[in-house]
This record gives sequence, C-alpha cells and structure tokens, in this order.
Amino acid sequence: MAAALWIAAGVGYLTVEAVAASRVPGYSYLGQYVSDLGRPGSPMSWWMNAAFRVQGMAFVVAGAVTVRTGRPRRGALAFLVAACVYGAGSVLVGLFPSGGAGAPQALHVGGAAAAILGGNLAVLTAGWAGLPDTSRMSRLAGYCLGGIGLLSGAVLIAADLPTGLLERGAIYPIIGWQILTGARVLSTGRAGGPRAGARTR
Repeated sequence: MAAALWIAAGVGYLTVEAVAASRVPGYSYLGQYVSDLGRPGSPMSWWMNAAFRVQGMAFVVAGAVTVRTGRPRRGALAFLVAACVYGAGSVLVGLFPSGGAGAPQALHVGGAAAAILGGNLAVLTAGWAGLPDTSRMSRLAGYCLGGIGLLSGAVLIAADLPTGLLERGAIYPIIGWQILTGARVLSTGRAGGPRAGARTR
C-alpha cells in the first residue's frame, strides 16, 4: 500500500505539472515557479492546486505506513514530524494559490517554505533512520537527495539565479525519493530491511 501510494502520488504530481505547463504559452521550467501553474486564471489551476494537496497528504500517509511496517530503530519520530511539516505546507500551497494578497499570500509563501524544508529534512532523516530499509543504497539516496534539496532551497533564497530551476531543485528530490522508495519496497517485497543476502551496516 505504501509503495503504491509513494509512486502514484509522485508520478501523478509530475504528470499534472507537465500537462499544466504545456497549457500555459511560453511557460518556462527554468525561469518560473511551480506555483505559477496554480494561479487563478491558469488553464489547469484547479488540477495543479489539487495535486499539491494530494501529494502532501499522500506523503504523510505513505510515510506513516512505511514507518509502521519497517519499524526503523532510530529517527522514526523525526522523519514523521518532518513529513507532517511537508504535508501541511503542501496543503497550504494548494489551498492558498500564488498571486493573492495579504494573509492568503503569506500562507502560500509559508506553506511553500514549510514544504521545501520539511520534505527535504524528511528525506535526509530517512537516510539516517534506514527508510525504506537499512541498505547502503537507501541510506545514500536519502542523504544525497535530501542534501541536494536543502542546498537548492538555500540558494533559491540567497542568490539571484533562475527561480524555476532552483525551486525544482528543492522539490524534485522529494518526489524522486518517494518514487525510488516505492520502487525499492516493491522490488524487495518489504520495508525495514535490506534485500535478502545484502549486508546491513
């Protein structure tokens, strides 16, 4: 269940984003924010904002099921807290689209920041906690993808560089990790341990 949810939510999000971007003339993945696709007036704004909300909720549910099934020895609570921050942030982004004013825009920006920080901390913590299993591959994926996401988010705030590229550099590692996690669980048949015969470190 968790593996299917990880994969379906991640692939679904990327698909909706690609279709929504194709409907906006001149839209640039490199130069424009993902949230621009959810602005009022965007051809597929409803779908994009729904994708934000579904992705956030699915991440929390799949994460909780994975922890429950895998029973990691350490870091489980930290992972779940970070996953919930990501989920709440993603839902806020979908509920309060970009382009508003006052409190709605503040909630959108706060939600985006929470999603980027919480999601990448969850991925990073997953490497430490041994999710979805304790293999070197799973740990390395968590450390590398979480680190890339956090670094991209920091550069997005600090530097005057293409915003779309950096924002996606902060978002896609989260999506990529969850798809890889789902595939890993399906290929091994279980969460919480390495493939049969593999060494655990």
